[in-house]
Amino acid sequence: MRAFVLQLTLLLALLTVCFTGSALALEVGEDVRAGLSYGSGALPSANLENNVGSGYRFGYYDSQDQFVTLGSTTETQISMLKTQNLYLSTNGSYTTSVTSNGVVGCYHVQLPGSYDNFQAAQSAAAGVQGGFPAWVSGTYYVRAGSYATRAEAEAAQGSFGAGASVTGTSSYGITVVKTKTTNILFQFDNGDGGIFAVAPGSSGEGGAKTWFKGNKYAGNFLYERIGGGNLTVVNRVSMDDYVKGLVPYEMSSSWPAEALKAQAVCARSFVISAGTKHGNYHFDVCNTTCCQVYQGCNRATADSDAAVDATSGIYAWYNGEVAKTFYYASNGGATESCQNVWTATLPYLTGKVDPYEADIANSVSGYHWTKTFTPSQLTAQLRSRGYNCGNIVDLKVSQFTDSGNVYSITFTDDVGKTFVFSKANARSILGVKSMHFTISGGSSSVTPPTPSVPDTPTEPGKQYYVDNATTRLSNLDGVLAIGGDGKTEALSVPISVLTLDGVSTIQTTVPTTATNSQESSASGSSAPVTAAAGTFVVSGAGNGHNVGLSQWGAYAMAKRGYTYDQILNFYYTGIDLH
Repeated sequence: MRAFVLQLTLLLALLTVCFTGSALALEVGEDVRAGLSYGSGALPSANLENNVGSGYRFGYYDSQDQFVTLGSTTETQISMLKTQNLYLSTNGSYTTSVTSNGVVGCYHVQLPGSYDNFQAAQSAAAGVQGGFPAWVSGTYYVRAGSYATRAEAEAAQGSFGAGASVTGTSSYGITVVKTKTTNILFQFDNGDGGIFAVAPGSSGEGGAKTWFKGNKYAGNFLYERIGGGNLTVVNRVSMDDYVKGLVPYEMSSSWPAEALKAQAVCARSFVISAGTKHGNYHFDVCNTTCCQVYQGCNRATADSDAAVDATSGIYAWYNGEVAKTFYYASNGGATESCQNVWTATLPYLTGKVDPYEADIANSVSGYHWTKTFTPSQLTAQLRSRGYNCGNIVDLKVSQFTDSGNVYSITFTDDVGKTFVFSKANARSILGVKSMHFTISGGSSSVTPPTPSVPDTPTEPGKQYYVDNATTRLSNLDGVLAIGGDGKTEALSVPISVLTLDGVSTIQTTVPTTATNSQESSASGSSAPVTAAAGTFVVSGAGNGHNVGLSQWGAYAMAKRGYTYDQILNFYYTGIDLH
């Protein structure tokens, strides 16, 4: 820690200055189920390839949430297919289009008898041409062949001896094959109650990593044909491995460690508090910005993993519940209260001026932005949303929030009819990047409030010595200087001071009142752009919904030397971390 010694001419004068969600789908300590392919993105076939470890175990999770092993393979590349006719294409993928490269058909010949365990079924299948073990509603069978039609299966039935029968599967069945072949390794069919699970590592060794669709994942995989459709693919993984596969996609792993730690705690808390948004697909969170960006281990580094390990088991809590730790890229200079964006009032998601983003406002690409509209464009915008409006002739901000973000905007058409959009709709109807903006070109908007800068954590990592070696300050907020003419004035930045090494420059932010000329700089707001005649210009800053943590704000705070707990306690009012 470097000590800065101010000259004796300093005079001390310190200033005093949505989402209600559902019942928790996931509890602390449980594995995370992250949806990778689902809904319209569900797959007819899904490949896996070992990255660390070898082979796979097949099974399911029982009522006690324990993995039950049904079988295994030493193959390193396998594919799960829905039990409908899928044809092998020339590039090795599986398609519903008929090809001459072979088919994994939905009809088979089943040999007589059943088996108590996988080893017995697999041994029996090894002596049959095209044979494979199948687990069907709790019982093992041996099946053989793979036919596109029942007639083809019946024609082959006789070659498998007396007692052989033609069989299909339910519309929920899943067939496992060696990738890029039609060689069946295993078949699973537990009707509509079956979620097939694959655990990488045929002997159960830890630390396995697996390739899926170009990304590398820890943990196991779940496959389910919801409603008899394509495969819903879910990665089931420990909480910390999930967060390790998320942090370097939500933040650059080159960012300061304390910012990465703050992100890790946010991600961990968010998935617990996410509720049952994706309950219909039987997983906890998806892998996109709809929830959190999760793409596995590809971008993970020693630094990003260390941030997760350093905060392992730590969540943000409020009144005994895990907090809904919403976050976003940047806020333009002020966070926002949850109820002013969505609906629920959450005391720890309270809007406030953010003095830290000013540190990065001029270095982040696209931080300041403008968007220009003509009256005809605004008219078309409203009509495309189903509003019966005349020609729009005016647009203005009709209400700001207490922290200075836009709460509502008002359109007026040529017959005097008004259309008011508030909260998140005020941002979405214009298609702008954040709710921190102004509008020029229309009638006079309401005057934005002048919120005060909130109390901020003590400036870390510095001690400022004043007059002597024992009088010291942790920051320079409100410090006045006496000039050579005897007059006092507030310090402005940067500040030149005498240090042990000579003259040094301190680049710091001195909180100001809302009426001070530095307020616009501290808030990161860009100067309004004058609209050309006949246009409306929306001028703003930031990128996101403004509720909770600003990722760029966390970066700026970490660069100043704040710790992750100080960062989180600034953006989430009154939380506990444990």
